Amino acid sequence: MNYFLEANNYIYLPAFISKERASSLANGFDRYHSLCPLKSDEQVPGAPSLYNYLPFVRLLVEKIPAVEAFCGERVLPTYSYARIYSHNEFLPAHTDREACELGLSLNLDTDQIWPICLTKPDGETVSLNLQPGDAVMYLGCISTHWRDPFQGLKCIQVFLHYVFSYGARANAYFDKKRIS
Repeated sequence: MNYFLEANNYIYLPAFISKERASSLANGFDRYHSLCPLKSDEQVPGAPSLYNYLPFVRLLVEKIPAVEAFCGERVLPTYSYARIYSHNEFLPAHTDREACELGLSLNLDTDQIWPICLTKPDGETVSLNLQPGDAVMYLGCISTHWRDPFQGLKCIQVFLHYVFSYGARANAYFDKKRIS
């Protein structure tokens, strides 16, 4: 595994995708929501969200080689999840379920930069500001992560989740437990 990732529980990935691609994906997701209103998220009540929106599944699979290069391990995709945050919404502190062994939080669009907070193995908190197109890769089952109340009007994020293909959570590939 990448030494920095293992030592810190995260890696900051500036320009993981281009700003133009981030904007295009955000606009497509926002249009989809306007045509087919999304359900409210359980973790962030009121925030529209969607599991495995096809353009994000394509991104999840397309980015496997880059994810493997950054983390230094072979990975299998589990699922994508997207959320549209509004003013004053927040993400409670949590760790993720086994299908989120390796997570990426990717900023697609925001009217105000909004830090994501993560814990390092020593308990220290790290706060990262992601511009559109930037991502943070993190060990989702280990690192507690959260977001304080959003001060802007709209923020669109996609989460790409993977498991290590030879790890203890490999059985969660394609999020099998969710669909069984």
